[in-house]
Amino acid sequence: MKLELCPRVTEFPPFAVVEQEFARPREADVPAAVARELGRIFPRPEALAGKVVGLTMPSRGIRDIQAVVRTAVAFLKPYCREVRILTAMGTHGGGTAEGEREMAASRGVSEAEVGARVFSNMETRHVATEGDVEVHVSEDAMACDLVVLVNRIKEHTDIDWPVPLPEGCYGLESGFAKILALGLSKMRAIEMHKHIPGIGLGAAIEIAARRTIGGGELKIAGGLGIVENGADETAEILGVPVETVDRFFAIEAAALARSRALMPSLPVMDLDLLYCAHLGKDKSGQGMHTKTIGRSPYGYVQGRAWKPSMPRIHTIIGGRLTEGSHGNAIGVGLCQFITRRFDEAVDWERTAVNCLSALTPNQAMRPIACESDLDALRLALAVCPRGPRGVRAALIDSTLEMTRILLTPAALDDVPSGAAVRVVAEPRPLRFDAGGWLEFDRYWAEAR
Repeated sequence: MKLELCPRVTEFPPFAVVEQEFARPREADVPAAVARELGRIFPRPEALAGKVVGLTMPSRGIRDIQAVVRTAVAFLKPYCREVRILTAMGTHGGGTAEGEREMAASRGVSEAEVGARVFSNMETRHVATEGDVEVHVSEDAMACDLVVLVNRIKEHTDIDWPVPLPEGCYGLESGFAKILALGLSKMRAIEMHKHIPGIGLGAAIEIAARRTIGGGELKIAGGLGIVENGADETAEILGVPVETVDRFFAIEAAALARSRALMPSLPVMDLDLLYCAHLGKDKSGQGMHTKTIGRSPYGYVQGRAWKPSMPRIHTIIGGRLTEGSHGNAIGVGLCQFITRRFDEAVDWERTAVNCLSALTPNQAMRPIACESDLDALRLALAVCPRGPRGVRAALIDSTLEMTRILLTPAALDDVPSGAAVRVVAEPRPLRFDAGGWLEFDRYWAEAR
């Protein structure tokens, strides 16, 4: 894009390298934890004789998902007739069986890697309507005798619960209920999103999941949950048998609270400019975590926070779309600028499918595409506000990885006293290669 006549800056502020400290509990032995927790769901595994057991496979980029699934298969196989991997990705695989299998394989989950067949049929069955909420379930799941809901338990980018919670609701976001109501409903996940303007996505998910678990069409044995820390490591594995729906939901809600306390965050609440090096489905459901950047997936005003407790950011640059996104750039509309590399990696059709099914068409809107990081920063710095102390800017790897970030002096001045933040390299000019791309890794490595 030729932008020579547009306003641009020629001098950049210096950036300091800072490191944040987050609580970092870690599961020392993930396979052992998976086996232990599956023992809670199946205290008498010999009762599984002759049964087909399905394990859900989420779309998200979960670091230890291969180890979790492979261990679960190995645990169950000696007792079952068959263990099946059920891709449960809603619309994130582009709406095709091949797309879901491709995403699973990219996460290291294939028959060769985990020892079980992968089922990705997109056919679903309408099992009930609860009030106005339609409940749809994958036919692959219905063909199993038992299903274990494998998923990460975490905040969800699109869910906005009112305070106080509606009566009978537990405030669930990503986790067991979500992979059941959204993931296993395939393209019919749109039925849940239709309730966003009314009862909300979270309530629709809980209603649908409650009906499915409590109904007789599909037997949910329990959930195998993964809680990650702020460094994208497995902090906890928990196995939850379905005793009652309320107890099942209550345990998930408690795990969500623990997860929320571990999530990374920006060290300042007000930024004129944020450069995010990597956006993608393997980083967050909307490419960037909406609650980390303070922008609603359903529309936002620059510089105004989605919720009072969230950051206020005026201008955002997206540097690259991750390979793990497979071209799905949902959330690109949260940016004002992207780079040519980002733009060329986008599959706009796949992006549209995911955005439309989530009722967030604005998240497929194409920002201004710039030739390089250098061009993007020149343009963004020219149009974003700045105060008397200079521009408040931050550079991050992704909203999933913020232990080490770059801050301008004006932003650094706004870090609260007593915050667990330390400067590891004093402010210095940004460095770019001959093509105008930030030497991000090298810049950080010098401070180590």
